[in-house]
Amino acid sequence: MIEVLLLTTAGALPPVVVTGGLRNAPLLDVPSAVGVLDAEALARSGPGAQLSEALLRLPGVWAADRGNAAQDLQLSVRGFGARASFGVRGLRLFVDGLPATAPDGSGAVGHFPLDAAAQLELLRGPFSALHGVHSGGVLSLRTRAPQPGPTRWQAEAWAQSDDQQQLRLQAEGGADASPWRLGLAHWRSAGQRPQAKAERSLLDARWDWTPGWSARLNLHSQPAQDPLGLTRAQWQADPESTAAAALAFHSRKTLQQQQLGVAGGWNDWQLRAWASARQVRQWQAIPVATQAPAAHPGGVIDLDRRQVGADLRHEGPGWTVGVQLDAQDEQRRGFENFVGPALGVTGALRRDERNTAFNGEVYAQSEHRLTDGLALHAGLRLGQLRVASRDRFLANGDDGGRQRTPTALPALGLVGQLGAGTRGFASLGQARETPTLAELAYRPDGSAGLNTGLKAQRSRQGEAGLKHRDGVWAWEAVAFAADTADEIVSARNSGGRAAFANAGRTRRQGLELQAQGPLVQGWRFALAATALSARVRQPYAVCGAPPCASAALTVAAGARLPGVPARALRLDLESPAAAPWQAGLTLSGRSRLWVDERNSDAAPGTTLLAAWARWRVDPDTTLTLRADNLADRRHVASVIVNEANGRFFEPGPGRRLSLQLQHRSPR
Repeated sequence: MIEVLLLTTAGALPPVVVTGGLRNAPLLDVPSAVGVLDAEALARSGPGAQLSEALLRLPGVWAADRGNAAQDLQLSVRGFGARASFGVRGLRLFVDGLPATAPDGSGAVGHFPLDAAAQLELLRGPFSALHGVHSGGVLSLRTRAPQPGPTRWQAEAWAQSDDQQQLRLQAEGGADASPWRLGLAHWRSAGQRPQAKAERSLLDARWDWTPGWSARLNLHSQPAQDPLGLTRAQWQADPESTAAAALAFHSRKTLQQQQLGVAGGWNDWQLRAWASARQVRQWQAIPVATQAPAAHPGGVIDLDRRQVGADLRHEGPGWTVGVQLDAQDEQRRGFENFVGPALGVTGALRRDERNTAFNGEVYAQSEHRLTDGLALHAGLRLGQLRVASRDRFLANGDDGGRQRTPTALPALGLVGQLGAGTRGFASLGQARETPTLAELAYRPDGSAGLNTGLKAQRSRQGEAGLKHRDGVWAWEAVAFAADTADEIVSARNSGGRAAFANAGRTRRQGLELQAQGPLVQGWRFALAATALSARVRQPYAVCGAPPCASAALTVAAGARLPGVPARALRLDLESPAAAPWQAGLTLSGRSRLWVDERNSDAAPGTTLLAAWARWRVDPDTTLTLRADNLADRRHVASVIVNEANGRFFEPGPGRRLSLQLQHRSPR
């Protein structure tokens, strides 16, 4: 796990120390592209209601708030994860070293405690594979350590002009040997469109005790309506409209999640252990007639998932070895979403299965100094993912089965000193993205059984770059490329069963630039820019609109991968923080977003401007005023990739004003 520690130095950029799984090391000496945001940068990015506010300050990542809390954040790194229509795929997610990614590769970020964040870190490139499969990138949030002493608290209230509100409360204290922190947060939104109301409640607690041990508890609840996407005609006519099907079926989702974790170490050993539970109930807007075939799983999803795991590692001088075990057990049922004429209710049972996934891995990483200014880094992760499904609803055939996928993920890198505060680095590696349980559920030929012929997609990655940090200026420039084979694509969508297959080759390559430094009169800038070419290299066939019994549409060589922009930029300008007043401007822009693999349509590119001002009323009270989308531009926030009914577009909000008040108890 990469952990980034920011060491504060007054009047200068803080030096950054990275622990890449073997020992503390300066960020400059890591052979990877790494983006870091500290707590102040996170606070200046927005009110903290959505993780996407901050992530766009980093290059290589595309993060979009869908305006639809039922489908979570849209997140991809260098094009990996872009095909996900809900949740997060293709990436590894961590909070304080505890995984937010299940063994089958599905993940979510809605439970990230942003108000307790000490730093947010994004690792890109070949060395991310050392964290396991589904590692097109590694996103890690580290919470701040609780401070001992008398109980102190901090309260925050935030309101936005589009009828969003958030309340957050933090408290901490305790003895020197056992400090604690407790955070409570509640967010609600009336929705910018009909059938888009949502709430999110979060409890996050941490207890530390010597020597170096900590325990975390995270409880997350999120009921949300689902307004679905819009067709191009609907978006152009009225971007604040909602699909009629969403209203008719009252499409919605409820989510409950609980996670408990422990981390610590003794001598040269470190241990992390975790257990979590997740319950999802979702009522979809699937027409009654569509559910008529016997094979259809119904329009209501009922999922109960359990996950347990542990990671044990041993560190020596310049090396680390470890083992990780992670198990997932889920009960998935499906029901009709109607009873007689009543729509949007739970009806007859149509699916009942138990699914399991178990991932066992061993890993090693080492560093060898070739000369005083040149270091060689090497790593290897070996594992096997085993998945199984037992069908308990046999009226439509037995869809059970088993699959085993072995993985071997090597990485090799060099770091060389080019001058004071400047390094050059290069790395190569291999990665795998195994199919999720949902992607394995059905076979492309329509026969019963688990889709055991679906293989993991394989990629070879490389990157090279320069990075500099001298206490005043900091920048990083990176060129990267990733060739992928056996890309997972849609092969059949008929009778309510979506099946997937492996297809041709793709290439993702591009340039990334991140920089920050001084301007005039104490103002500073922060820049993140990405140029990405993500294209198909070998033509393949995909499924069209349902019902689709076979993949009959051709994706031509040269087609762009959907859901990710070819160009993205974020520029932040910020005034000095020493005065009672501080202000900032944010310019963000992206190119168009293709909606499907055939590039049949695209959301147009857009550029947005935001401004904020913060007034420190007294040492313990802060008032912040913010305006987003100042020009009130009509735009698409995200696209639903390969949406079967052509409802690809999720509209972004117009001009929004927000007010945030924060107060903490005197120190």
